[in-house]
Amino acid sequence: MQRSKDHGKVLMQDLTSENVLTSLNKGAFAPFYLFYGPEDFWLEITLDRIKKELIPDSVKDFNLETLYGGEVSPQEILNRAHLVPFMSPHRLLIVRGTENFTKGALEQFLPYMDSPVDSTCIIWISNKTDLTGVFYKRFKELGRAVNFKKLSERQVYSWLQKRAKELELDINKEASSFIYQIVGSNLRDLFSEIFKLSLRYPNSKIGVEQIKELTTFSRLFTVFDLVDYVSKRDTPHAIVVLSKLFDTQGRDPSAALGLLGMLARQIRLILKAKSGLKKGGGRPGAIDRLRPLPNFVIEKCLAQERFWQEEELEDALNNIYDADGLIRTGSKGDLVLENLIFLLCFPRHLE
Repeated sequence: MQRSKDHGKVLMQDLTSENVLTSLNKGAFAPFYLFYGPEDFWLEITLDRIKKELIPDSVKDFNLETLYGGEVSPQEILNRAHLVPFMSPHRLLIVRGTENFTKGALEQFLPYMDSPVDSTCIIWISNKTDLTGVFYKRFKELGRAVNFKKLSERQVYSWLQKRAKELELDINKEASSFIYQIVGSNLRDLFSEIFKLSLRYPNSKIGVEQIKELTTFSRLFTVFDLVDYVSKRDTPHAIVVLSKLFDTQGRDPSAALGLLGMLARQIRLILKAKSGLKKGGGRPGAIDRLRPLPNFVIEKCLAQERFWQEEELEDALNNIYDADGLIRTGSKGDLVLENLIFLLCFPRHLE
């Protein structure tokens, strides 16, 4: 907990989606929450779970409403909050676009938060992540703010394994890491791939081999190939793979940025491996620095580090960040990437 400088009130820690779902399962669901944060896919999945478990399907038309900030007044929302549930113990109001209300409009909700209707749950959803203002701070003070923040790599593994278990799959750690590497950290994409796995291998144990066998992943292996060829300074093969990626994934900025993200991640891992070796720990020291990555990922990084000097890796990261900036400011992603591949494969000291 921390104390607000503005009001001297104690600010509670943000809740997680798991906290909210646990309260729901225990029948201790609060009468209002604020959902916010950048991980919108997980927010929507959590919201769907709440809708399903709080309001029976047969009476959803009467007891579930979605309203939008800027389209309805605070008073209209409060009026609906006071309606009696129809053939159900609860009503659920979802207020999207909370950030579209003016500061004065948001403050009209404060008296209700002091004396809410127990049979109604209001979930305010905000695209704002900087929770300033009396309205937002009130959720913090009451411990009702739920932050759907980006997960760390380790948290993504745990999240992925939980979702797989819900789909009746048993995915081992190496397979989880493999999916992460070929798909990335976007939860929507990760969930999509494990859902495909659940259709192909229902009620099964999933390892790396099962993932490789799934044809829907075939186009993603070329991303691994690209990283491998760049790491080995194999320019001809790297350019060929890059062309294949353009053919399968397109040449739009989002595809180019995704490739840059994977390249940057692998370069950082190789740098971490080299740093571990350099600091006198030898191979065991490098392995320690790369944990908790699975063994096959660690071995790949150790094999690739011999192709690079430490300063080259740092230059490579700077070049990748520069390329990211160029694409985000309107430069053509395919041309930027092609130039980047040549830069990475032919460092300055070899020119």
